[in-house]
Amino acid sequence: MTYFTSFLEYIPFWFFIRIMKFLNFNTRIFISAKVISFIIRNTPKYKKRVLKNLKLIYPKMSDFERKSFLKKFSQNLGLTFSEFLFNEEYHKHLNIKFENHSEMSEILEAVKINRPVLIVSGHIGPWEAVRALLRKNGVETAAIYRKSRNVFYQPYHHKSIEAGGKPIFQVGRKGTSEMIRFLKKGGVVCMMIDQAVSEGKYMDFMGIPAKTSFAIANIATKYNALIIPAYAIRTDSNEPIQVIIEPSVNIREPSKIIEKLNKSLENIVCKYPSQWYWVHNRWK
Repeated sequence: MTYFTSFLEYIPFWFFIRIMKFLNFNTRIFISAKVISFIIRNTPKYKKRVLKNLKLIYPKMSDFERKSFLKKFSQNLGLTFSEFLFNEEYHKHLNIKFENHSEMSEILEAVKINRPVLIVSGHIGPWEAVRALLRKNGVETAAIYRKSRNVFYQPYHHKSIEAGGKPIFQVGRKGTSEMIRFLKKGGVVCMMIDQAVSEGKYMDFMGIPAKTSFAIANIATKYNALIIPAYAIRTDSNEPIQVIIEPSVNIREPSKIIEKLNKSLENIVCKYPSQWYWVHNRWK
């Protein structure tokens, strides 16, 4: 992406953010979610990918059902993206709760003895709520992120992720080295498992082979890190966001670890399908 193209793409975003900041938080999120939802379901490349993925995973779904799903999905994603764009304020306003507060016990025990912890999640629901709730309960979490291709948007992107917890590490050799040093000191890092990566291996996800990174499993086995699957889910609009923290994955074989993590996420996606990020090119 050239500087000029990046600049042209960034200008509408810059104006949008500046205008939104004149509004109170709830109004800003409401309007922003509507705008982003409209863009997602009406941008050909996003619409095409969502419908393609749905057809692959739910072949019996009718065209009408897929279009209805697209609308509901875009509304969920529009809300999640809006919250992320104003992440610092989102953390202050967030209404969240644990499914069961005792779910924190394994994480707290690991932190107490400086054992590395990997919180493994996916792009489902308001995923930033996982880090937010952990922070509210005294656990600061680092995160891995991909640098934006748009050089003008990148500083904003970095700041938004950092608002959820520090430090944050950029995908790549340097970022991985920094993350390893952080983990070896007993750090807690949130990682996503649902993006296709070039160096990944094909593992079953939703019944179809999907390229999956083994980094989480390799790091966990090498540094004796606690692996905890965790997800944030929207229930009723008037209810708090629910954060589900599952029991740790006590397996030492990398392929079995990934299989278990993929299955964990798959179970959540099957339960709340419209909240998962179907825009990903997951099965390429």
